[in-house]
This record gives sequence, C-alpha cells and structure tokens, in this order.
Amino acid sequence: MAYAHDFAYRSRDPNPEQRASADAAIKNALSLQPDLPEVHLAYARHLYWGYRDYKRARVQLAIARRGLPNNVEAILLGALMDRRQGNFEKAIREFKEAMTRDPANQQSIVELAITFFTTRQFAAAEQAFNRAIDLAPDQPMFKILKAYWVTFMKTGSTTAIGSAITTLPASMADDLDVLSYQLICALNDRDWQLVKKLIEKMKGGDDDGFFSFASVPVPVDCYYILLARVQGEQSDTNASLAETRDKLNQKVRIFPEDAKLLSNLAVVDALLGKKQDAIGEAKLAIEKRPTSEDALSGPRIIINLALVYAWTNESDLAFETLGPLTRIPNGIYYGELKLNPRWDPLRNDPRFDKLLAELAPRD
Repeated sequence: MAYAHDFAYRSRDPNPEQRASADAAIKNALSLQPDLPEVHLAYARHLYWGYRDYKRARVQLAIARRGLPNNVEAILLGALMDRRQGNFEKAIREFKEAMTRDPANQQSIVELAITFFTTRQFAAAEQAFNRAIDLAPDQPMFKILKAYWVTFMKTGSTTAIGSAITTLPASMADDLDVLSYQLICALNDRDWQLVKKLIEKMKGGDDDGFFSFASVPVPVDCYYILLARVQGEQSDTNASLAETRDKLNQKVRIFPEDAKLLSNLAVVDALLGKKQDAIGEAKLAIEKRPTSEDALSGPRIIINLALVYAWTNESDLAFETLGPLTRIPNGIYYGELKLNPRWDPLRNDPRFDKLLAELAPRD
C-alpha cells in the first residue's frame, strides 16, 4: 500500500494526501512486524520518494539490507540516493552490482544507462541501452530512449529518433510518450506545421517533457506559447495562451512543493513577457530544489533560469548561468543547445557558438 501511494506521489500526483496515506501504511506495517526487513525497505523508499530525506532513508535502508543482503531493490535504492546526492561514480558501481545480482533486471540497466548519460559517458550509455534492448525486444521505447539520450544529445541529430519511431507497432501510434518524442523532433527540425498537428493530437492532455521534466506534467498547450514566440508572434495579448498559462498556474498552486513545475511556469511567464514574475519564479524553484540536494534534477531547473533570462532580454545573465552547465552532470548538452528553438534569443551571440564548441562531440 505504501509503495502504491509513494509511486503515485512521485510520478503523477505529488499530493500531500498521497504521502499521508503512505505514512499511515508504513506505520501500520511497522506495528504489525517491526523487525521485517521488507518493512524497513518500504520505509526507506517512502522517506526517499515522499520526503527526499536521505539521512533517515539510509538508516532504514541499512536495517533492511542486514536482513536482505542480496536484495536488488535495496541496492537500487541506495544507488538512486547516491545519484541524487551527486555521488555518480558510486551510483554506477551500485547499479552494476544490482545487475550482477540480477542480470535481467531492466531497471538496473536503464538507470545505469541514464547515469552514464548524465555524466556524459555516451559510449557507455549506448552499451547499457543496447543491453536493455537485447533483453527486452518487445519494449521498443528503449530504442527511442537510446536515440534521444545518446544520439541526439551527443550529436544533435534527430534522425535516430525518427528511425526508432518508424519501427514502432501501429498500436503505439497514439501513445503519449511517442507523441512527446515526435514533438521534440518536430520542434528541433522547425517543422511548425507538424508541431501544431502533434499539439492538436495531444490536445487536452499533459506532457512531462515541456522544458524540465516535471513530476506533474504541464498542459501540452504550453507549446503553443513557445511556438508563438519562435515565430515572432505577440503571445502576451493572446487570450487562449493566457488561459493555458492559468491552467499551469493552477497546478503550481495545487502542488506548491514541485520545484520543476514552478520552473516550467517561470519559462512560460518569460515567453509571455512577464519578466519579473518569471525571474522570481525561476529563482524560487532553484531554492526549492538546489543542486546540492538534488544533483539530478537541480541542473535542469537552473537551465530554466537561463531560459528565463534568454527570453527576458538578459543575455549576459543567461550566458553566465549557462556556462557552468556545460561541465556538470545533467547540465546542458550539445544536441538540445544546438537545435532547440527555445534558445533562439541567444543564437546570434558569439558566446553561443563558444558554448556549442565546448559541448561538441570529440569522437
């Protein structure tokens, strides 16, 4: 029960009620069998997912591992916490240990691939994704993940993503994740007609890859706001775009603890010309989720601050913010900086070419 509530809280519904229900389930489990290692493992996961309380989670994880020394889930949880705390090399060793214990465990392999990507070890990430693909040929999304996180981010080419999408079965044509990656490609290829077509196809839905991947997906119509700006339209006077912004703002009010959601609102406000609101929201989002507390998500939130500066005519601050992000794990990558139209306000500045040169693939 705790796992179910924690999963909902982490993935789509970071509502305090979900977390409170998980609290109650953990408390009940502890009262029934306080020495059961599985209970302490569930407690550790709850503290990590629900509260980001790494210190207390590690105490519970240590108790669980004494009774479950070979448990892959326990090893994975330790690795996930180490990655969040910036201990990437330790996390890589732990993911590999989990794979040794269970060579067919897909989560271990995919998380290892993501960690290699995060630390800009693209060749190793490709090998890990290949292993996941070989083990699960019936899950074609792994090919799309590889094409996006490895090929596109490293080289700036969307060809591999498009090729992977064409191999999908017809039954997945309207899958929201697939449509999201198609939308990314269309934006990067500046195929505005296709962008509009895909937004319409997803209309009324949400998307978790708008700017920084959010726990709570943003209204897909937010892409209309970006589309208006990159095409030179005045988006701040469009009533429908203002309505879309309000929908996103309502989500921020419902989930005030979600820093990534607030960060996305900041970018939307920057696109709508709400300069002071946007800068304030972007900075507050960083305070809510600093890199020192979350080395995985923190840099993506800082990227959104750079975007806010870019769209509010603060190019000096934008480049000042972007500079360190070319070197840290999960910062800015060559492919997204080279092609994504969200960086258009900076594209004609010589400093932009300098950043691209720093990020360009060496092999």
